[in-house]
Amino acid sequence: MKLFSFFSFILFASLPLQTLHAESIKIDGISAIVDSKPILESDIQNRFQIVKERVPGGIMTDNIHRQILNQMIEEALQVNYAKKIGMRASSSDVDNAILGVAKNMNVDLQGLKTILASKGINYARYRQQIEQEILINNIKQETVKRRIVISDQEINDYLSSDTSITKEKEQAHLRHILVRASNAEQAEKKIEAIAQKINTEDDFIQQALENSDGQFAIEGGDLGWRPLNQLPPLFVRALETDKGPLIGPLQSNAGFHLLWLIEKRSPNVTLQQQTKARHILVRPNEIRNLEQTKTLADDLYKKLQSGADFTQLAKEQSEDQGSTLQGGDLGWVTPGTMVPEFETMMDQTRVGDISAPFRTQFGWHILQVEGRREADISDKVKRSNAERALTAQKQDVVLGNWLDELRADAFIDIKE
Repeated sequence: MKLFSFFSFILFASLPLQTLHAESIKIDGISAIVDSKPILESDIQNRFQIVKERVPGGIMTDNIHRQILNQMIEEALQVNYAKKIGMRASSSDVDNAILGVAKNMNVDLQGLKTILASKGINYARYRQQIEQEILINNIKQETVKRRIVISDQEINDYLSSDTSITKEKEQAHLRHILVRASNAEQAEKKIEAIAQKINTEDDFIQQALENSDGQFAIEGGDLGWRPLNQLPPLFVRALETDKGPLIGPLQSNAGFHLLWLIEKRSPNVTLQQQTKARHILVRPNEIRNLEQTKTLADDLYKKLQSGADFTQLAKEQSEDQGSTLQGGDLGWVTPGTMVPEFETMMDQTRVGDISAPFRTQFGWHILQVEGRREADISDKVKRSNAERALTAQKQDVVLGNWLDELRADAFIDIKE
C-alpha cells in the first residue's frame, strides 16, 4: 500500500496452471538449474500467462522468455540465500496467508483446496509458493536494513537542502530501463541503440521487456508513483532539466539508464496535516478477477454500512500485509506517504466516515478516517522522515548489487 514497499504477493506466479490457458500445455523440460533447483519450461510458460496482458502483442518472444527466466532465477537465488542463513517462513505465517485468501473468497480451507484443484493447481505447490513469497519479502527487508546505514551527516545535509521540503510534495510516475555496465563502452552503445528505437511509451515498454536489466523489467520498467525525494538524485536532476517523456541515457555506478516520464504531480496537500486512518484492501488474483474483487469490496462496504465492526472486518478480510493484524490501522498518515488516489479519497472523507470502495494500483480499498491533526514537526520527526527518504533513494541500487553478488556466488546452468 505504501510507496516505500518492497514486494506485493503474486500468489500464483509459478504454479502449474495447466487448465488456465490451452497454450500452456506443452512438453516439459528443464530451462535452468540454480544450485540444485531446476526451473522447468512449464514454470516459465505459466509465469507468462500471468504477465501476458502486459506484454505488447501478448506473444512469448525469446527476449520475453529470457526476462521471465531471469526473474525466476533471481527468486530462486533469494530463497536459497534466505534458507542458507537460517531464515524460515513459519508454518503459522503460511497458514495465516492461506486462510486469509480463503476468507476473502468466502470459503474455508477445504473450499479453497477444491477451487485450486478445479484449476489444476496442486495445493502442496501452492503452499510452497506462498512460503517462497514470504521468504523473498523478508530477506529483501533484512538486506536493506543491513546494508543501508544513513549517517547523521547525510541527514544533516538532506535537511539543509531544499529536497526535503520541495521534493516531498512532487511525485513522478516513471518507467525505467537499466543496462548494467560490466563493459562501459559496450553498455553505452547498447543503451544508445535502445534509445533510438523508442518513440512512444509502448516502444519503451517493449525495450524494457526485451533489454532491461532492472528489477521491474517484466513490468515494462514501471516504477509506479514515487515522491521525488525518494528517487535517486541522478533521476531527480534529470527530471529538473529534461521535460521528457524520454530522458537519458544517464550514467551511474550501476550502469546506464533510460527513463520515460508518464506523469508528474504536485499534490495539493498541507504539509503539516496528518490523518489517522484505517483501511481494508482486497486484491484481484488468478481465482478472483478485478470485477469479482470490486463485488467483494461492495459487499464489505454494505456490511460496514449495516454496523459491522471495521477493525474486525479488516482483520478477517484485508489483504494489506502491513496493517491487517492491526485491524487495518495505518496510524497517522503524512502527506506524500500514500499513492495519490488514496490520499485524495482520504482528504475527501470526513472524520468518522467510511469511504465507498475505490481503486488504486494495489486493488480495491475502503477507508475510515478516525482523526486529523497538525503534523509534529519536531527535530526527531524530521530526521526520521529524512532517514526514510534517503533509504528509499538507495534501496533499488542496493538490492540490485546484492542480486548480482548472489548470481556470482551461485551455480547457474541455463539450458539452450
